[in-house]
Amino acid sequence: MQLNLFPIKLEEAFMLSPKVKHFVFRAVCETPFIYQPGQFITIHFEKDGKKIRRSYSIANAPKGDNRIEFAAGFVENGPGTDLLFNLNVGDKININGPFGRLILKDPLPKRLILMATSTGITPYCAMLPTLEKALIANPEFNVILLQGVQHQTDKLYADILGDFAKKHANFSLRFYLSRENAPNTAQYEHKGYVQHALSDLNLNPDTDLVYLCGNPAMIDETFNILKEHHFETQHVIREKYISN
Repeated sequence: MQLNLFPIKLEEAFMLSPKVKHFVFRAVCETPFIYQPGQFITIHFEKDGKKIRRSYSIANAPKGDNRIEFAAGFVENGPGTDLLFNLNVGDKININGPFGRLILKDPLPKRLILMATSTGITPYCAMLPTLEKALIANPEFNVILLQGVQHQTDKLYADILGDFAKKHANFSLRFYLSRENAPNTAQYEHKGYVQHALSDLNLNPDTDLVYLCGNPAMIDETFNILKEHHFETQHVIREKYISN
């Protein structure tokens, strides 16, 4: 089966947190790279004679400039980590895509709940311009974004998300810290696992649409909770991340 691979060239990379790095690539292809916010690309490479694939959600909104940004967490001895964290500006890697169904539905629901752990937040970042238009156009439309991390220093894109929350009263932001208490002075921070937020959201399967992205254990537990609240499968959009 033909994979339709094409190269992307690294333009910039920087650390978002002690263990997560943000990468900025540019697609090197004759035709524009077209994708929808929420989709992912797959990297193809070889190590020790084995063909390896790793998938990463695109973090930037489409602008027609062939720019592809994503975040990757550091995993000790992980093949993806060994490749990406040792790249230099100008280096090229091969990818294909886009893939995935974690995209915004039309029409949007009355309330959209976006839940993530760690780098699972990236597809939601790509959605921000689309969400902004919807939030402005319809004051009754609400978005709740929940990011679960272990420590305060593990939060990703906190400044961008915080600024977005300040601009839109109908956008709610919460960070959940699983391994430390949230400081009393910290804005948007809570203690516990991200799925703990469900108990006080007054879930409504008739008006809520829930997106889940990140750790498989979080997604499975959250999905079971939502089923107990009578959510149908089509009202829960899932994408699992496996780090290695």
